[in-house]
Amino acid sequence: MPHRRWIVLVVLFAARAATGFQFQSVGSSTHVLMADLALDYATLGLLLGAYLLPGVVVALPAGLIGQRVGEKSLGMIGLMLMVVSGVLLGHADGLATGLVARIIGGIGATIVGLVATKMTTDCFDGREIVLAMSLLQMSWPFGAMVALPVQSWLLQISGWPAVMHSGALGALAVLVAFILLPRSATQPQAAEMTRSRGRLAPAVLLPVIVAGVIWGAMNLACVLFFSYAPLLLQSVGFAPTMAASLTSLAIWFTIVAIPTGGYLVHRSGKPVAAIVGCGLVAAFALTLFAVGIYPAIIGLVFGIAIGPLSGAILSLPARVLAPQDRSLGFGVFYTCFYILMAVGPSAAGRLQDAWNTPSAALFCGAGLLLAMVPFVLVFVSLAARQEAAAKPAPELRAAL
Repeated sequence: MPHRRWIVLVVLFAARAATGFQFQSVGSSTHVLMADLALDYATLGLLLGAYLLPGVVVALPAGLIGQRVGEKSLGMIGLMLMVVSGVLLGHADGLATGLVARIIGGIGATIVGLVATKMTTDCFDGREIVLAMSLLQMSWPFGAMVALPVQSWLLQISGWPAVMHSGALGALAVLVAFILLPRSATQPQAAEMTRSRGRLAPAVLLPVIVAGVIWGAMNLACVLFFSYAPLLLQSVGFAPTMAASLTSLAIWFTIVAIPTGGYLVHRSGKPVAAIVGCGLVAAFALTLFAVGIYPAIIGLVFGIAIGPLSGAILSLPARVLAPQDRSLGFGVFYTCFYILMAVGPSAAGRLQDAWNTPSAALFCGAGLLLAMVPFVLVFVSLAARQEAAAKPAPELRAAL
């Protein structure tokens, strides 16, 4: 059936959206959760980061397991872990239980993310792969965006345990849809038959690490924004529901800007210029937001500026990775990403405690976006050296 792959994409979109929805559950319950579980901002940041910590060690083993048990079975395991996490977190009575629950959910979310990417590639390879991957990339912020007003309402009506249980319910709904999907009938891809050398040359490894740091910095800045922006908006006089809705609206703008910006970057053929330009605009906007200058409007500007960065940054590793090295290379890339996403929220929370102001973590996010500029210039320099070392022989043959 020609439309079957689009049905699969809808389910995979919902699966990744469920991970964003569950991740945001802690950020949506900040004040009440801190009061009931006796947390400060540093330990709250630890709870946020614990959801992403498993990616550091789970990503590569999950890929290997998927080859043995199949992507559908592995995806179901990931969703079941997310259900367990939401139920357990809703009954947490302290930091220890909360951390265990978040780590379980993080393992499930890592598995779901990997499975969604793999199955989308299988379904759309040679077809609408660029469009499909762009839509899939939108799913995580879409889930977080939906979470903000929904979980804020649940918090006021039923308390923070209901917020945590909503993450479990979302994962359970997707699990049912996942079970109803037919087994993948895709054939093994040619790329899977090409063996990697098992290691990356230093000339390739270094730019991949830099690209992973850039990707992690951008995503961490976004997480800090929609975790702490509602607090800042409340501090300048907005009601809690309105603060959550305005933050959600900014994320809506980002969701629209991801495919639109990606298309424009593709047409221009200048991803590095897009990273520098949009990174500077986003950093400046987040700084203005943090000091309270027209935060409702500036938040939307931030959301628009962030959108084009996703596709531009994700295109960087392909510049230096040969086809046979991409599996290992992207493993390194995402390991860097997960490390930053795991430790970053806790570090920002400590800064928040030290400054005792809602703007501290947002200034941290602006600094991360600003730091992307020198990092991308370092990447360009390293990539140019690697390309120069790899091209002389082909160029000589072409000249002859």
